[in-house]
Parts: sequence; structure tokens; C-alpha cells
Amino acid sequence: MLSVLSKLKLRARSSEDTPPRAQIAWKAFYGALYFSLYITLAQSSVWSLAYFAQILPAHPIDILVCIFIWTPLLTLSGAFLIHYRTGLRIHRLAMANKALDEMSRVDPLSKLLNRRAFLDAFAQRTEDAILIVFDIDFFKQVNDRHGHAVGDEVIETVASIIRRVFDHATDVVCRLGGEEFGVLSQGGQLEDDYRRADRARAETIRHEFAAGDQTFFVTLSGGMAHAGAGVAFEAAFKRADMAMYAAKQRGRNLILRPQFDDVREA
Repeated sequence: MLSVLSKLKLRARSSEDTPPRAQIAWKAFYGALYFSLYITLAQSSVWSLAYFAQILPAHPIDILVCIFIWTPLLTLSGAFLIHYRTGLRIHRLAMANKALDEMSRVDPLSKLLNRRAFLDAFAQRTEDAILIVFDIDFFKQVNDRHGHAVGDEVIETVASIIRRVFDHATDVVCRLGGEEFGVLSQGGQLEDDYRRADRARAETIRHEFAAGDQTFFVTLSGGMAHAGAGVAFEAAFKRADMAMYAAKQRGRNLILRPQFDDVREA
């Protein structure tokens, strides 16, 4: 029964891709089962006996077959169908709610997690980690000179670069807001995190953007902070943010270690 139910659920999930004729056939099948259920449940056992006695040979064995085999089969089929369709509606509702929840946790422009989802991931970490805060340098000038559409393209491109560089299964990447991004690197080697952060910086400055007949480049600054298992987000973020602003004060296009040590390699 469970295997049949699973197959029917799979069939129902793919019903939208089913050819029209096949959909009609399935609807006819469902309709027949519903009609059979109606016949069975709407009549009393006495009426059913009289009904079957009229349409079938009056042999006692035939009547017993109708009562003890066909009637229970029709009843079980109808009950199963009702239970299945109810479960299918509940499943679809749960999937819709899950999709809405996922949409509420993703930034629509960068396609990265938003700040809310990042805070949840930070709170649920089970090991020491490194928090990295990136900020696009002079981003306001990009919007002022080239327009917000170009600015959105810059956000999307930088987001994809950071996501591509921090691709470990335990990495969490988000858009904190505006032109600021956050990375939570868990369980990795500290030097590897430094190199990857600087690689994101280097790939960003090498990307050429176009605005009409003009081209331009942007740079990325970043700061790092230790985020031990017992460290609150506010404390870790404050240290990483201070390191990031220290990088800007040193000329931008720079990644700084938690102690403000320069980790630029190229």
C-alpha cells in the first residue's frame, strides 16, 4: 500500500507535465472511484443487498461476493482516494509555505541569503568560524555616474564572485545590505580564509563593467574577525566592520586580518 501511495504521489506531482489526454484519463479514473464510493456509502447495507440482487444473478454466492468483496473494495478505494487527495493538498500547502519562507530569506537582487538568514546561520554554528565583511569601494559614485541599473549589475557581479570563491559546504554568504556582504567560514584553515578573501578582492578589480560607451572597474575592501562558538554576532561584526573600515582608510582595495594585518598578496 505504501509503495502504491508513493507512486500515486509521484504521478500527482508530475500531473502538470502530463499530456492533456493522459490528464483526462486520470480524471476519469478518479471520477469512477468517487462514483463507486458514493454508491457504496450513500446506501444502507439492506438497500445495497437489494440493489445487487436486482442486477446480478440471485445465486447466494454472487450476492455474498458483492457484499463481502466488491463493497469493501469500493469502500477502501474511495477512502484511500479521499485520504490521498487530502494528503496531496496538505503536501502542496506545505511546499508553498516552504517556498515562501525560502523567498523571505533570500535577497532578490544578489540571490544570496539576506541579513535575517545570515543571523540565523551565525546563531546555529557549532564550531569556531571566521566572519568576513566586504564592502564595494565608492559604490555611491557608481550609482551617481552610471545609474542604479548599472549599480545593480555591480551588486550582482560582486555577489557572484564572492559566492564562487567561498564555495565550501560550510560557507555561508549573504548580502548584509546595500553594497555590503558577509561571509561566515566555518571549520576551515585561517590562512585559507585569508587567501580566499583576497582572491575575491583580486577577481573583483579585474572585472570590467560597461555603462554605455564607457567602461569602469570597482574595488573591494574587507575585514575579518574571529567568531568563536561563544561570540555574539554583534561583537564579531563590530570587529570585522572596524577592520573593513581600517582597510578603506589605508587606501581601499584591501583585505585586513582580524588584527588589521594586511593580507593582500597581489
